[in-house]
Amino acid sequence: MIRTSHSLTLLLGLAAAVLPASLAARDAAPAGFYDGYTGFAMAAEPVLPAREVHPSLWFRSEDLPALKARLSADEFARSRWAAVLQMADLAKPDLPAPTAKDTTTVIHKYYGAMSIAARAHALVSLLVDDPSLQAAHRQRAVDLLLRAYDGPIFELDSSIKGSPVDEIYRGSWLQNYAHAYDCIQPSLAPDTDRSIRERLAREAQCVFDNLYKWTPESPHNHLSKPAWGLGSIALALSAHQHARDWLGRAIEAANKNTRYFFSGDGIYREGSHYLIFSLTNFVPFLYHYRNVSGVDGFTAFQPVFENMVEVRNSHGWLPNLEDSYIRPTPTHLVAAAYRGTKTKLHSTAPLSEILAWSYQTTDLAPFEQERSETGFNYTGASWDYPLEIDELLTHDGSLRATAPDCDPNIFLAGGQAVLRNAWSTGDAGQRYLLFHGVAVADNHNHDDQLSFILEAEGQLMCSDTGYSRGTYAGAERTEWYNTAAAHNTLTFDGQPAGKKPSNVRPRTTQHEEPGLVVVQKTQSGLPKSAVWQRTICWIAGDYYAVVDRVEAKQPVAIKAFLHGGRGSLSTDGTERTWSYSTDRYGPAARLRSWIAAPGATTVVKEGELTYIKGDYAAFPYLETGAASVSSPWVTLLKPAAVDETAPFTVHDQSTENQSAFLVTTASHRTLIAARTKSAPVVALDGVETDAALVVVRRDLTGKVLNRYVTDATYLRIDGQNVMLP
Repeated sequence: MIRTSHSLTLLLGLAAAVLPASLAARDAAPAGFYDGYTGFAMAAEPVLPAREVHPSLWFRSEDLPALKARLSADEFARSRWAAVLQMADLAKPDLPAPTAKDTTTVIHKYYGAMSIAARAHALVSLLVDDPSLQAAHRQRAVDLLLRAYDGPIFELDSSIKGSPVDEIYRGSWLQNYAHAYDCIQPSLAPDTDRSIRERLAREAQCVFDNLYKWTPESPHNHLSKPAWGLGSIALALSAHQHARDWLGRAIEAANKNTRYFFSGDGIYREGSHYLIFSLTNFVPFLYHYRNVSGVDGFTAFQPVFENMVEVRNSHGWLPNLEDSYIRPTPTHLVAAAYRGTKTKLHSTAPLSEILAWSYQTTDLAPFEQERSETGFNYTGASWDYPLEIDELLTHDGSLRATAPDCDPNIFLAGGQAVLRNAWSTGDAGQRYLLFHGVAVADNHNHDDQLSFILEAEGQLMCSDTGYSRGTYAGAERTEWYNTAAAHNTLTFDGQPAGKKPSNVRPRTTQHEEPGLVVVQKTQSGLPKSAVWQRTICWIAGDYYAVVDRVEAKQPVAIKAFLHGGRGSLSTDGTERTWSYSTDRYGPAARLRSWIAAPGATTVVKEGELTYIKGDYAAFPYLETGAASVSSPWVTLLKPAAVDETAPFTVHDQSTENQSAFLVTTASHRTLIAARTKSAPVVALDGVETDAALVVVRRDLTGKVLNRYVTDATYLRIDGQNVMLP
């Protein structure tokens, strides 16, 4: 699986995903480092309304009749309304306040449950028609708000790892209480109103005072989540003397996160899990800021929601790269906010319709199964975030669902390329490959530079191993899931590529034509001054060649890892095949593979893999290694339906310093050859060239369908000179 391409002197000049040597740790980041990425920010100046009005965070009083009418408009709304009523259970006794000596779980669940219950009862009090129920729910909400933040919360240190009152939870609790207060404030007696505001303001001031103390280094989600919560409570208490300061700091801190952890085209560098975990806070804040102050932050966040569509696979799942499990695309939460918004994803339809389509075509079955088995939803914030409330409030059943009509192949400036055959879902012939080359961030990062994942025939095939069997804690994460060996990537003298945080992505080029798509990424700054160039060729809309070239001034030991997902592995000569049974992730299918790696040895190993938290097991993968590389390595990947019988013949034409495959199918034959710069020219199957890499696909009559070369001065096919670009 290794490939070389340009001359060493040229490659050493290419942009590399490494930091200046002075950056040794997160707390040693040079000035301006966290502002130097391609991310985005909202306007820094805080905007408060001319006067405080309630309700206003999610809706106004005049919106209530329309909101009530939507509660039974369709099955989705009815199911969410039923879930909200279950949260607002009048028969459920109030929880006793914990003490500082109680367990972490008891304390954490208490504050989450109390804030969710307050929000649910307050909302239901406005939406039910029965006056007695209105009064009962309103009184329960008042009682809960008068107890807000009782117990030991102000005795405990949120900055301690594993704290039951971690700042990431406090952001959600603030937003729950903010909405609860917003719903019932007009009915409160002055003294009761004053008591509740004092409680909420105390927590707001605590978050304001400690926001940067709790998260003094990297502006990761532990900074942004409480910041978005602080922003929401500032909007709910907009008449408070400190509200402007709270909102200003909230925007400032959140902007630090979005500038560094998001790329300008919406990639979130902490992975899909923490994207959704953060979404539970930034989506409410975006609605609150727009509804209360008229500031539309959705414009700044538009690339984030477009990116969810761009990188979703055929099931509608976001990848489990970095510290992540697979995740759905909850784009329905913001679809209505983008009504009439033009998008690059469609020539005429607004973004709202694309976002509605993405959620409607998402397979939620694995996440519903996880919830039934564990009680946890897919947000990662099940104890703190009432998903169904936000779904109910943002649902608009009148939105059309429209699939994107742009090119299904996506090339993101942030460093990811997605090669897919179509936007529509379906199993037969379905293809999706994500090539990952994002600038390395400093939190929740895995050693996965220039890795790729493959979904085909509706099944997850070449896959990332995921987050871990549990969560962040656990040796299995640091000793396996984080490491390069757990990803479809390479190591160099045992070291991963692109280990240090950086604001520079690997250099990327791409070529696209019918029948052939090529993406090339280059990573430098490696041990022994090595430079690695990986090229992925998608051929005939069907199979893939992964070409790895490594150039170094001194010999460097290389290992390449190929994971085939949750399949059994069999070997037939030089062919290795993963076979997949029908499971919650897709139908039965196969992945055939061949590796041309002169001088290297390939062995079968086992490694743990997790797509959904708790659903972990060990599966076989391949490790190809050599003390030094004398030739590029080529890996051929052929997805297939379980009963596919179409001819697909592979002939390995490799020599000591040249790797080559000749592939023959029922309709064409393809030569894929890569050589070192010192090797003799390629002379195979009627093709002569001095190219570092050549791909020539012809039909069975010999007509050239596709041709591609890198670093070539000439190309002859069947004796005819071919003009090069």
